[in-house]
Amino acid sequence: MTKQMRRLLSCLAILLSVFFLSAQGFAATEITNVRHWAAPDHTRVVFDLSADPNYQFKITENTLTLEFSGASLHSSLPAEKVIDKPGISKILFQSTGRDKCIITIVLGPHIKAEVFKLKKFMEKPDRVVVDIIVGQAAVKEEIPQEPVRVTSVKRRVIVIDPGHGGEDPGAIGQNGTYEKHVVLAIGRDIKKAIDRMPGYRAVLTRDGDYYVSFSRRLNVARKTNAHLFISVHADAARNRQARGSSVYCLSTGAASNEAAKLLANNENLSDIIGGVPEGEGNNQSGEIILNMFQTNTINLSKTYASHLLDQLGRVHCLKYPQFHEAPFRVLKLLDIPAVLLETAFLSHDEEERLLKTSKFRKTIASAVALSVSEYFSSASPAVLTADADKTQERTIETGSKKTLEAKPPAEKTITYRVKPGDNLNTIARKHGTTLAVLLKLNNIKIDDPLYVGRKILVPSGAPEPVARKSLKRYTVKKGDTMFSLAKSCSVTVEELRRINNMSDADSLLLGQKIKLPQ
Repeated sequence: MTKQMRRLLSCLAILLSVFFLSAQGFAATEITNVRHWAAPDHTRVVFDLSADPNYQFKITENTLTLEFSGASLHSSLPAEKVIDKPGISKILFQSTGRDKCIITIVLGPHIKAEVFKLKKFMEKPDRVVVDIIVGQAAVKEEIPQEPVRVTSVKRRVIVIDPGHGGEDPGAIGQNGTYEKHVVLAIGRDIKKAIDRMPGYRAVLTRDGDYYVSFSRRLNVARKTNAHLFISVHADAARNRQARGSSVYCLSTGAASNEAAKLLANNENLSDIIGGVPEGEGNNQSGEIILNMFQTNTINLSKTYASHLLDQLGRVHCLKYPQFHEAPFRVLKLLDIPAVLLETAFLSHDEEERLLKTSKFRKTIASAVALSVSEYFSSASPAVLTADADKTQERTIETGSKKTLEAKPPAEKTITYRVKPGDNLNTIARKHGTTLAVLLKLNNIKIDDPLYVGRKILVPSGAPEPVARKSLKRYTVKKGDTMFSLAKSCSVTVEELRRINNMSDADSLLLGQKIKLPQ
């Protein structure tokens, strides 16, 4: 071997040694960013990482220490970051070697702290999440702005659920508008509009920029004994021309169309994107119980969805003239009617601009509030007081007005077996009676489960079937919905669909010829 060759091999050995030592000291994971959100019951701190982290943590009374191995700090991270939120005052960043770093979170008064990691998902990187728990969020009892005139009426609780929040921005418009901010603003406007109505109170599932898991959103409805649950969203689509408002109900089976299926799939990812520890909100047990008890609740949800579409169609264009169904996790409430409202499209330039205006948000909020009032006024009596010997009073709140209905005389009854799609309101209309009479005849309450196949008593003097009535041809106009047309003809939506051989999936098209009872 020549002298020159030996010198070359020696240099190569030195280079390999340097490379090997550098590789040993090289940090495979980089901590790139830190973010935080404050919720009523906890403050969340999120650390973004370039790869799956190797870390340990230790919690004392005043500090939470995260020690990362094989990791480095990005140059943009400061030595100290002041947070000053409930349960936390500041975060200290320190490198202790070429492949180790320590993050110290200085704690304020807190109950406990939770640390967990989230794997890379879609555009979200690997993350380490720290939740500092400061207390249980209490749902505050708001004082109505004007006294309830009928003291015997218990205020109805309407839960308004602004979607997404915190780590989960939802849809993002072309001009950078975040869905989570828009729907929170709309949710607050809806709450104000409902709180102004005598006999009603609205509760928000979140009132700030933080994420609330599906299970916690549903718990708000249960703990407040809610009468109605409305999840508020802003849509997005690859087709930039798609626009309009739409309403969705829960389906325990397949979605009613492909668009509803895709929407449900996207919305159901929120817990993963927003950051929920493994095990929380992922319990899929009880599906059999859900299917057994959900029938009546879904029917009530559909009734409210029709009212909501009717009001929305008066102030904005509709994406679909009727509601659709899909298995949305956020709507899985056993005994509380629930709908998901897509207010408008952030992916549409004009609608993104509208969603950013206070006027449009308040217009949508007013439509939602009116639909709530209309639903309860027409679908269920606000008060039922029975006098066994004389009269039965049905009080319906419409502002400060009340209407009284005399107790119907005793009448002959027949047995009716509940069919799929039935609810007490449609059964009452079908048999030419009132909801109050049905409740009295069967000694039941408005929120009692109505199972398919259940036998109930109805007045025997049923009205003439719609099919036998004289029909007229009608051309569908702009703004028409199945609900508004059925209402104008004093028939149910189900009856109108049956007259025209239409299924729930059939859309009402502009210029379409349909049959209406005269």
